[in-house]
Amino acid sequence: MSTGDIFALDIGTRKIAGLIMAPSEEGYVIKHASMHQQLPGAMADGQIHHIAAVARVIGKVKAELEEAYGAPLERAAVAAAGRSLITATGQSTLTFPISQTFTADTIRTLELDAVWDAINKLSGLDGRGVMDSYLCVGYSVIQNYLDGEPIGSLLNHQGKEAQVKVIATFLPRIVIDSLGTALEDAGLIMDSLTLEPIAAMQVVIPPTMRMLNIALVDVGAGTSDLAVSAEGTIKGYGMVSYAGDAITAGIAESFLLDTKMAEKVKVEISPEKRCQCTDVLGNTLSLTYQEVLEAIEPRVQTLAEKISERLLELNGTAPKGVILIGGGSLTPGFDTALARCLGLPANLVRVRSRDSLENVAGVPEFAGPQAVTPIGIGATHLGGGGMQLIRVTVNEQRLQVLRMTSSTVGDSLLYAGIVPGEFAGRPGPAYTVELNGRCITLAGTLGNPPLLLKNGEEASLDTPINDGDQITVRKGKPGHEPQITLGEFTEARDYTYEITLNGSPLKVEPEILVNGNPRPLNYVLRDRDTITVRPITNFKGLFDHLQIPLEREITFFLNNVAKTAAERLEIRIDGVQHPLNTPLRDGISVEYERKGLSLREILNPQEKQMQGIEVTINDRKVTLQPKHPDPVVNGQKVSFDYKIRPHDRVEFTPEAPGTLNHFIVTDIFRVYEPEEEFLAKGGIILLNGVETGFTTSIKHGDILQLIPYGAETANS
Repeated sequence: MSTGDIFALDIGTRKIAGLIMAPSEEGYVIKHASMHQQLPGAMADGQIHHIAAVARVIGKVKAELEEAYGAPLERAAVAAAGRSLITATGQSTLTFPISQTFTADTIRTLELDAVWDAINKLSGLDGRGVMDSYLCVGYSVIQNYLDGEPIGSLLNHQGKEAQVKVIATFLPRIVIDSLGTALEDAGLIMDSLTLEPIAAMQVVIPPTMRMLNIALVDVGAGTSDLAVSAEGTIKGYGMVSYAGDAITAGIAESFLLDTKMAEKVKVEISPEKRCQCTDVLGNTLSLTYQEVLEAIEPRVQTLAEKISERLLELNGTAPKGVILIGGGSLTPGFDTALARCLGLPANLVRVRSRDSLENVAGVPEFAGPQAVTPIGIGATHLGGGGMQLIRVTVNEQRLQVLRMTSSTVGDSLLYAGIVPGEFAGRPGPAYTVELNGRCITLAGTLGNPPLLLKNGEEASLDTPINDGDQITVRKGKPGHEPQITLGEFTEARDYTYEITLNGSPLKVEPEILVNGNPRPLNYVLRDRDTITVRPITNFKGLFDHLQIPLEREITFFLNNVAKTAAERLEIRIDGVQHPLNTPLRDGISVEYERKGLSLREILNPQEKQMQGIEVTINDRKVTLQPKHPDPVVNGQKVSFDYKIRPHDRVEFTPEAPGTLNHFIVTDIFRVYEPEEEFLAKGGIILLNGVETGFTTSIKHGDILQLIPYGAETANS
């Protein structure tokens, strides 16, 4: 055949139709067509029962088309009845102790594991039983979940748990095998395979119409195939095992006709003429249109009820409209009966025939609603939507696989009964450790993915497959336990400082214990380890760690009585004094020393006993402070700034005569300078108005007057 031409073959229960089609600028063109009746008993309800009989009729169609086409036909696009289709949902979950980035391979493995879950649901126990009887012809992702929340795509996201739900579609192997064998017996190879309702939808309800909630009903001889569109996609497929043959049977029973004669009556009956026929007893009958309608009316009603019931199951409610195709759709009264059952106006349930397909040209005599499905088979193949039966080898196991445009190495593993998730190297065991009282899980290392080879070259689960491919799969290596060091786990470097202390470099590291014992930072953690981390964050903590006391007690003697005092540590950072709670930081230079205690600090409580007094001198108020006795240390007089040393012997008696609160007139000259005349000539001193001498005691609040000689006469 020339490039672009396709031999489309519709193998129905009553007829086999063949077309040679090609794409055109407007859509498609039919170059040649041929249709022949099936031999009696060859098929029933869409399933081949006698392969040789079906192959013989296929051969007739093939021969006619070869003669018209002028070239041999070697391959054919075919369709399987919708009644053979089964679906199942499945799901799979991958869980990791810590967040992981989800790659395309990880996601593909997850999806294929979900398909196996669907297979297991169908089989009840293990998927091999289903895969022995069925072929998975595809799956669709219903929903992805990341850490329990729905998400559009898992690719490149990070999380601890990924989950996917899929719906997988299966066809019985007997359907495909019988179709393939019938074709081979007729000298043909299966070029592609689709489902009859999918093929019909391709041309009757194209993607541009699938936003509408429309049902397609293909009434054939043995089955009625259903499909429903909504929101831009095919919402569901279904089948009713009741169709044109039931109507034929009603005519046969009513008028005692054999099946062939009853089929003739069903096809030829019309309001304008009688139908002449002979019953099984040899009687000649002349049947009117009304007589036939009355005979089939109960079965037409049953057909409408069964189809409407199934449509309501698929759609949840009545669709907005119904398109009827297939030879059985021409049954008188069927369209109105179905509209009535669905509660739709009669004009929303309509028969569509070849004439309504504006994008299909050529061979106009190949018409009627029965022409729609074979045209759809050709259109599906030309549009790349068909599936091909190919042979591949998986680990030396020879398999037949339906190849679609997206079929991959991963799909071939399903046919071989290999679950990709079981071949992937699982993550290593996780450890649980305790950090400062908090339990933490450490994940094992990720396992290696399975080694996949296609024809000896490395491949992935998404690598496309072709006829004759040799697939080899080997288990990936599992991961191992966590290999995390103490330093990596505790991030000790964040609490490590390098400083200079009193001119010497010092590295300050946190105190880390494992199970109560110090361990180096390169220690590899083990399961159930208990880790205690005590970071050193300020200078107080540093000196505690270095076992340098912040205070040091010293013993000395005060007036022969043993006393203790504390020396405190002081720090200077870059020459500036700072408190001990100053945070540590890298690169600083620190000097520390002990602050010695002075006698002033030690004797301060006793000094407080010596209180000053306030007196008035010549109308001027002055304060007199007590005269401090000199302290004596180790027999030597010293100042109050003397720094005390261990075992010093201090003598200090503030109660000595002439000290404390005992003041005399002479004491005023420590704070008051008399007038020059008083100093030069002398004079008298009045204390509270009474003349007094230099050694007279004075007290707080006294009033003194210094009067030079001669001045008292003038005052008087």
